[in-house]
Amino acid sequence: MTSAARSILRPAVPADLPGISALLSAAFHTAPDAPFLNPALMEWKYWAPRGDWTEPRAYVLEKNGRFVAFAGLCPMVFGAGRDAIRGVHMIDWAAAEDTPGAGLTLVKKLAELFDFILAIGGSEATLKVLPAFGFEGIGSAWTAARPLRPLLQILTHQRRNWKLAPRLARNTLMAMSGDGSVHGFRARPLDPAGIDAGWLASSPGASHFAPRPPAFFEYLLRCPGATFSLHTIESGSGAQEGFFVLSVVRHQARIVGIWLQNPAAEAFHAAYSLARRTAAKSPGAAELVASGSGEMSRGAAAKAGFRILGEKPVLLLNRTKRFQFSPEFQFQLSEDDHGWLDIGSADYWT
Repeated sequence: MTSAARSILRPAVPADLPGISALLSAAFHTAPDAPFLNPALMEWKYWAPRGDWTEPRAYVLEKNGRFVAFAGLCPMVFGAGRDAIRGVHMIDWAAAEDTPGAGLTLVKKLAELFDFILAIGGSEATLKVLPAFGFEGIGSAWTAARPLRPLLQILTHQRRNWKLAPRLARNTLMAMSGDGSVHGFRARPLDPAGIDAGWLASSPGASHFAPRPPAFFEYLLRCPGATFSLHTIESGSGAQEGFFVLSVVRHQARIVGIWLQNPAAEAFHAAYSLARRTAAKSPGAAELVASGSGEMSRGAAAKAGFRILGEKPVLLLNRTKRFQFSPEFQFQLSEDDHGWLDIGSADYWT
């Protein structure tokens, strides 16, 4: 193989944006002006400064001077300093259709840079390919939803068929159902600066949630493609028991993630209930969705009035074998791009 034909992986830079957009548009069969290709959003996803991760967040694979594969990264770090365990979840992963194997070549090269690569759900083709490359199933993530404004949801629903009327009736009943008592807990807006960076690491919740410092939430709040908000969960005495993040995209509110100091069933239930009540105050939110892992959080979401819709597999490429997710770990929307993902139309789950 000549040097001219060798594939080269390198960090993407802002000047690559037109080429990346063209590759993604062709690979995903979308229009060049698809929402996820919005230049401001792409700038934010791949290059906007974020204090919790200063390394590249996007890579291109070049061959003969042409982009043949691309992947954006959602990073996750456990620990600090020289002992930190660094992993990523790939987003906008795509390859040129006329270059077979380019996508897997990119994954292979990325795997050399990180301790692990995480994959949550994905297309049928992706789920077939990844195990052959070394990804192993380590669990699943449940998905759930609850209508907030059934009429608004029906008026803007992506599926226009005879099922609209029965869907309106069903979703109205769901929206009217209670979410249980949350006595002793309340939610209020929270500034990222109000989060103690070491608070979660020293609590029982350390093994349940991805460690996210204040800089992560500051970054989310600057997203140009979705409206994010951060809220604290307080006990009756005013002590911070946890916090949650909501986003809103095209009338769908999303529980991007929750973080609890003491992740017991009661605390999970309070978090989902408070998130539901907070989201309901947003006048444009017609539905609320969430994702998590394990029976404790799943049961708490159901108790809070969410309809459990199903599960999606979680796969892990654990190159260095330095880290194992605990059975209680919560794989939430915060681990990938679902907090801001916009497909260009409504994408209701109910």
